[in-house]
Amino acid sequence: MGNHLPTRMTHLGLTLRLALADLRFERVASLCQIIGLAALLVPLLILLGIKNGVLTDRTTALLQNPESLRLTIARTAAYPRALIDSLSGDPDVRFVAPHPVVLAVVSDFAGTAPGAPVVPRVSLLATGLGDPYLPADSAAPGPGEVWLSASLAGGLGASPGDRVTALMPPKSGEPDGGALDFTVAGVIPAGTWGRVGALLNEADLFLIQDWTDGHVQGADLDPLRGNTTPRETFPSIRLYAASVPAAFRLVDRLAAEGVPVGASLEEARALADLDHALTSSFRVVAGVGLVGYAAAFAASLWNNIGRKRRAISLLRLGGLGRAPAALLPVLQAAGIATLGWGTALLTYAAGAHLLNATLGPSLDLDGPVTRLGPSDIAASATAAMAVALAASVWAAIAVTRITPQQGIDDG
Repeated sequence: MGNHLPTRMTHLGLTLRLALADLRFERVASLCQIIGLAALLVPLLILLGIKNGVLTDRTTALLQNPESLRLTIARTAAYPRALIDSLSGDPDVRFVAPHPVVLAVVSDFAGTAPGAPVVPRVSLLATGLGDPYLPADSAAPGPGEVWLSASLAGGLGASPGDRVTALMPPKSGEPDGGALDFTVAGVIPAGTWGRVGALLNEADLFLIQDWTDGHVQGADLDPLRGNTTPRETFPSIRLYAASVPAAFRLVDRLAAEGVPVGASLEEARALADLDHALTSSFRVVAGVGLVGYAAAFAASLWNNIGRKRRAISLLRLGGLGRAPAALLPVLQAAGIATLGWGTALLTYAAGAHLLNATLGPSLDLDGPVTRLGPSDIAASATAAMAVALAASVWAAIAVTRITPQQGIDDG
């Protein structure tokens, strides 16, 4: 076995040199095949790059707007704590929290200093870790703490550490309304939440709603904080999906569990339709182009073997084995694929730069119009090599049928 290995390596080296020499000799035909492969790959790379660039930008914008992936529970019911716990562990869920009613909970807000301004009809929501309105890595407010929207903080002139008060209007027949004091834990960045609103601890939000519904009494609600009975069911749920596909899966899951969802997913649906259209277009163009090129390339390699049948037969007669001889078209195809792919990548880089410079400003994208990641580049190289090697199979089989005797007979 040790004596056979050097011989095999020698034959393989000889085959490689012969394959490269033939490519140089047939330089015009080789150049045409390289250009042909590059001409096929460049549009595919640009189409894939545009798909990645546009979709990445649109998806990023969508995820930065939590309302785009908010699922609205359409009916008030007694939703168990177990459902909320189950949703919080679902990877399709970005954030979930209980909510007292289908519509918004509102109250007035004021600073605690004398003569402080009052901001009417502030929207109140229960919050927690992972709330899309809270800055990343921010701690959720505990009892007695509140995060203010930028517009509410501006209206109150409040900043973190200040004291503010939620004011509920008097009930029918009663002289005084309710009040619940808070410490400002933080201010939500402008543009994240466009409403005049406040994010509260779950217990504080339900305490305000209980007072509004008449379940608790008294004008000062501060002593009641922490003294209410823990809830096991909730009238509604505040729910946000983790991604566009996740939103549609959640709608199906909740519908199967009997939870009606009035999701407003127009932006998500439009993005999904765009993804489907671009993906389908890419697959059709790539499939037709690669199959067509493979067929033409296979015919070219087979024709080249037919023209050089006598030369290959003489090489066989001189001691070149059948397997090394069969590698001739395979190595040629691999060389053409490598050069064609490299040419395509360089051409794509130039085209991408031009597209980003000309179309980027008009499309108002935050990132480049077209982009390819390392996995995309690796996939394109794999596809080019796979097509070339598949095309070489026919020619390799033809080589195995050439015998040394044919060289003598033809001579």
